[in-house]
Amino acid sequence: MPEAILKGRVYDAVTQRGLQGILVSTGDSIVLSDANGGYALPVDVGLDRCVFISTPAGYRPQERFYACLSEEPLPESVDFPLIPGPERARDEFRVAHISDTHVVVDDSGAVTQAELAQDLADLVTSASPDFVVVTGDLTNMGTQPELESYQAAVAAAPVPVFSVFGGHDGNIERRSSDADAPCTRNFEATLGPTYYSFNWGAYHFIVYATEEAYYSTRERSRKERWLWADLELRPAGRPAVLMMHTAPDAALLSAFRRRSGALLLHGHWHSSRVFAEGSTVVASAPSACFGGIDTRPRGYRLVEFSPRGASTALHPLSAAPQPASSTAAAGHSGPQAPPTALQNGASALGGSGKRGDTSRLLGPDSSVTRVVVGDQTYGLSWKRKLAGPLHRAPPVSHRDTLLVSLHSESHPGEDGIACLDLADGRERWRASTDSAVKNSVAIVPREGGAPIGEEAGCAALTVAGELNLIDAASGEGVWRAALPGHPHRWVYSAPAAAGELIFAGSKSGYGAYDEKTGQQAWYAALESGDEWPSYIRPQIYNEDLAIVLVQRRGILALRMADGSIAWEQDVPVEYFCGSPALAGELLVVSSAAPLRGASLTGGKQGDLAILEAATGQMVAHHRHALPGYATGIAVRDNRVYAATAAGSVHCRDLQTGAQIWQYQSGPDLLDLTPYRRGIMSLLAAPAPLGEHVLVGGCDGWLRVLDGATGACTDRIFLGAPITAPPTRTPRGFCVATYDGTLYAYGGSS
Repeated sequence: MPEAILKGRVYDAVTQRGLQGILVSTGDSIVLSDANGGYALPVDVGLDRCVFISTPAGYRPQERFYACLSEEPLPESVDFPLIPGPERARDEFRVAHISDTHVVVDDSGAVTQAELAQDLADLVTSASPDFVVVTGDLTNMGTQPELESYQAAVAAAPVPVFSVFGGHDGNIERRSSDADAPCTRNFEATLGPTYYSFNWGAYHFIVYATEEAYYSTRERSRKERWLWADLELRPAGRPAVLMMHTAPDAALLSAFRRRSGALLLHGHWHSSRVFAEGSTVVASAPSACFGGIDTRPRGYRLVEFSPRGASTALHPLSAAPQPASSTAAAGHSGPQAPPTALQNGASALGGSGKRGDTSRLLGPDSSVTRVVVGDQTYGLSWKRKLAGPLHRAPPVSHRDTLLVSLHSESHPGEDGIACLDLADGRERWRASTDSAVKNSVAIVPREGGAPIGEEAGCAALTVAGELNLIDAASGEGVWRAALPGHPHRWVYSAPAAAGELIFAGSKSGYGAYDEKTGQQAWYAALESGDEWPSYIRPQIYNEDLAIVLVQRRGILALRMADGSIAWEQDVPVEYFCGSPALAGELLVVSSAAPLRGASLTGGKQGDLAILEAATGQMVAHHRHALPGYATGIAVRDNRVYAATAAGSVHCRDLQTGAQIWQYQSGPDLLDLTPYRRGIMSLLAAPAPLGEHVLVGGCDGWLRVLDGATGACTDRIFLGAPITAPPTRTPRGFCVATYDGTLYAYGGSS
């Protein structure tokens, strides 16, 4: 189509004074307004669909910062009147970052306009941000009604909301468009350009789109040229903040860092990860509307800007209200309050029917100072509050210490390993890592397989893909090894020690590292990426095989000698499935297939599969054994104990699969389960202790269940979700809560 010149003016709507030096662009060409605020901009008629400005700090648009262009004729002029906004010029301000809201207009189970509007209102009330950014997948399919519903919800927010294009926002167009046609027209018609910039305080913010498949070949090169030109022309001395949907690749991040990029915010993974590349920080956010894929609670990342720089921290939103029927059935008067004796109502179901709850009934003022397990009373030895949350990584008991994984998800944050004295909880040492340690450490003998002693080390694996060996006595770092792909990995798995090697990795690949030097012995590439986060704990069988769950593929056994695949079993496993568990020569696997045709990933009825650990041969397959997928499993005395995302604990016979009993927990205190809100769920695997089983709930209760009957014999309310299984210690056990509190209990002698 022919090129034309579009003219217009950028000016102060109060004084009518022209504003000089304002960036005006079509998404390809960029010009600066002159001393009178005027501009003359080349337009490719038919290709350029929007014209927009980079709003200066201290101003806000009187109406919009953009105008849509029809193919022809072009308007005679497009002016941009701006209104002074002193709040946008302050040196100190805060931004709430959320992502992946997936708004729908039907009953497909995702987020409605009303729910998003309420979530934004709650967020603004709790965080008082100056503005909100939503980094993509605003809707589920990108239909016009969905986008209009999303737009209505954010328009009702009491602060500005900046919206980023994500792939889901173009899905309906992509399904019906030619291969090289743009799939962003619905988005543009409702929300405007898919990439642009603005200034706030001392920072230059860029909304950018990286979903290449949704742009034509020509548009991809245009928007990339625009990005680097915009950064080059931004007001002098302003650090840049890039906001996009998918995580950056190494090339984009490196180029952004070279251009004074201070912060990059993204979504897509429904998970949290923070790492730094030089002085540039990369941070993701969960959804504000439902639990994350990584089982972090729905919430937001708050970014605080000041002359000293930017800092970030994750904050959860309160759990969605329970339906009255669900609350009553669980026996709770409200999601934050522990039940009274009369409100208990929990029960254990056997194969022939209901069984009564024989627990010591505790009211809201009940003490947490003791727990009775059978004929043993465990008293509270100490309680310690850590700076960050304690999530899916149970502390590891080593001699007279506890090794605690730290994952603050903040920047600057406290990531690494803390070593606590088992007697009193005091901190003996702390070792820092490059990013969060999402899972537990592995104890590594450092004398060629000698029994663990003072010379033992602990191996810690970070979310960005760095393996650390730390001296367990002093906390001094022994060595660090970067896994292939570091720091762009998403590693939620635990390392494991086998012989003189440390096994570490995640879905895209695993490697073995020499315990003394950290040198890579071998690396086995498995898949193209780590999606999606899985809290896998590799099972080492006979020091010969490392057995892992590879989500959306199956169960694999890698030979520790060279990383080759010894066997592979096509069991339907997803990222949300609990880790496999060894039971002598057998391997117990919980499985669930994704629901075909569902708007968002979910799980079918949970199966239990029993395999031979040495060969992978299927011994038994108990179909639909659980009412939903298992989030954690444990095996003891020919019994399989499984916690489920439906909030129930099940005991089944290992050999026959027959159900022995089940027990139902109460309403969640935070919305932690992927894609869900306002439900009852469990995340922590049951922890056998003697003839009983300890079960930590997302409802804040630690329960003691009789291993044979499922009767609840004791329980205590800890006030925050318990998302990691209790850890056995030489004298008792410890239990961690999501709010960062660690409780240590010791038995009477």
